[in-house]
Amino acid sequence: MPFLRFIGFAVVRAWQGFWRNAMMSLAATATVILMLVLLAGLFIVISGLNSGLAFIESKVAVTAQLADNVTPAQRNSLIADVEAMPGVSRVDYVSPGAAMIRLQKTYAERGQRLDLGGAPIKLFASIEISLSDADQAGAVGEALGGRSEVARIITKQAEYDKLLGVIGLVRTVGLVAVGLVALTVLFMIINTIRIAVYSRANEIEIMRLVGASDSFIRWPFILEGILCGLIGAIITVMLVAIVWDPIQPAMVRVFQMPTAVSARFLTTVSLLVLSVGLGVGALGSWISVRSYLSAAH
Repeated sequence: MPFLRFIGFAVVRAWQGFWRNAMMSLAATATVILMLVLLAGLFIVISGLNSGLAFIESKVAVTAQLADNVTPAQRNSLIADVEAMPGVSRVDYVSPGAAMIRLQKTYAERGQRLDLGGAPIKLFASIEISLSDADQAGAVGEALGGRSEVARIITKQAEYDKLLGVIGLVRTVGLVAVGLVALTVLFMIINTIRIAVYSRANEIEIMRLVGASDSFIRWPFILEGILCGLIGAIITVMLVAIVWDPIQPAMVRVFQMPTAVSARFLTTVSLLVLSVGLGVGALGSWISVRSYLSAAH
């Protein structure tokens, strides 16, 4: 029971302290909201880019157009050699006839009909190489480039490398932005709690004279900082929930990310926002109160 009474006392004092210095508390809370909105947006974008990367990885393949004079024996030997290469999961031979059927199906899916007007069209035989490791596309392409059986190499390695670069840039810029805002939030919470501590300096001295421990003095102020983080996190979660419906189709259309639109993903974002908000609030308060109590000893 004494513990519960202490918790109740600390919560009440934290609430009173929050509104006693309302201007600074609300400014700190607004900065927390800004940081958490940036963090949630960064998390959603990076998750989308990673999902898009995984989608492209599943599509990264090497297509080798075969030369006209390749015999079936040479073709089978080439396929066997390619299957033995690292990072290759499967090799499929596509004949000119199969390539024509694919072309007709592509037009049919668009609601069109392939009409050549009687003009001849020549499609080439090829082998399509599926990869278990997208990073091996370049090595496989280089190995095939020196084979006489191969007339041309087609790969999506350039698109894959470009997306990797975009993800790295977005991650770096986003983390730097969130880090700078987080430092600003920490600074504001430290100053907010420091002002609250100095405004109650006499009260703290009286508590010390009657035997109150540092923990008893410290926790109301720490909870006050946590309150700033909690309010900021709750508002941020509400903002994310409001814009979630428009975000869902964009995640699927832009990033090929159907898993991101689930309630589970929204829960993950909410938990991230809450934990960071509470953590920054608690850390800022702890630093501020600890420095004051250490100086007062």
